[in-house]
Amino acid sequence: MSIHREPKNSSSPETLIVGAGLAGLAAASFLKANKREVLVIEAAGEVGGRVRTDVHGEFLFDRGFQVLLTAYPELERHVDLDALDLCYFESGAVLVKEDKLSRLIDPAKRPLAVFPAALSRSLKTKDKLRLLKLRILLSKSWEPKSDISMELALQEFGFSREAIGSFFFPLLSGIQLTPRLEGSARLGFYILGCLFRGSAALPSRGMGEIPKQMSQRLPEDSLMLNSPVESIAGRDVFLKNGLKFQPAQLIVATDGPSASQLLGIETVYSRSQRCMYFSAPAAPSKDSAIFLAGDGQGPVRNMAILSNVASSYATGTEALIVAAMPGNNDVTEGEVLSQMHRWFGECVDEWRHLKTFAIAHSQPLFEPGRPFRRRLEISDNCFVCGDHRDTPSIQGALVSGRRAAETILNKV
Repeated sequence: MSIHREPKNSSSPETLIVGAGLAGLAAASFLKANKREVLVIEAAGEVGGRVRTDVHGEFLFDRGFQVLLTAYPELERHVDLDALDLCYFESGAVLVKEDKLSRLIDPAKRPLAVFPAALSRSLKTKDKLRLLKLRILLSKSWEPKSDISMELALQEFGFSREAIGSFFFPLLSGIQLTPRLEGSARLGFYILGCLFRGSAALPSRGMGEIPKQMSQRLPEDSLMLNSPVESIAGRDVFLKNGLKFQPAQLIVATDGPSASQLLGIETVYSRSQRCMYFSAPAAPSKDSAIFLAGDGQGPVRNMAILSNVASSYATGTEALIVAAMPGNNDVTEGEVLSQMHRWFGECVDEWRHLKTFAIAHSQPLFEPGRPFRRRLEISDNCFVCGDHRDTPSIQGALVSGRRAAETILNKV
């Protein structure tokens, strides 16, 4: 990959893309496939934006607890899933209530588990039947008539307060990064539908393999790393290293707050998360499903034993564990371990803290009533894309990048 390399022909590429996250790479690959000249500039030393993976000795750390939902319809346009060597989470979840673990199994994906699922005490029978009804509806891409908060929508669907608090709250607040279930029901049900229709997975070499694979489809001289932008005036782009670009079309594909600052557009607010990685001499459970804090006690909303899901995440003798705290940036290591001690007992005394990621702009805010798609062209031949212009997800980032590229292609 090129670093600080000027374009071959001039300092005015046909299309300049600021940001080599998923949205920027999607736009670049789509334009390249249509024979357009593209240059992508990226402030960091690697591609991916928020979807990146660090190597820490024998461990892989995704920057934030991230999963890939294979049912995202946009994926097949941009990613070779087979080449990612996906490792899958067990369908369903492990609920922790009153410090007791119970398994909620999805019988549609594991038919032989229908009787254990029916006997599980994790949810009441009426809530299980409503969950099955919801699953059937979402398999047909159903969505609510009006976009209200997720909590109100679940109440209207007939779920008990116990089911909402012990199952949907830790699951969906962990996905939508909401303190409660005040996020968009339309978005929440869309994500649930993707979970029901497909699988949750991890690339064997980390989530960062997704943008790496996408970047490898671009010519080497189409990408400049370590090239932060100083300012943008119209379509004139000034880099901190002194370079200036005057492209025919400009796409700003950064996170929402950065795009707002560079372009002077409306402020895009973000949700934050903190996640902690731990190693353990042995996994505290054999489960490869996501663990949900069904009692709401403690800062951890959900956690996973990543080495059970993908052994490549921990190539030594120790297990790798991740705990996620959406929106909770003040939580301490001791608070997390105290909660995990209640879940798993004395074995937690041997856990070793490895890394904490505090991500201020983990996901754009998505309130009830907000449209799934927002305008991308902010002035003549100047565009903005990212999951803050579509749904806050990998799906939304990829779609927005393609939409920006298609808009450019349709203008000529």
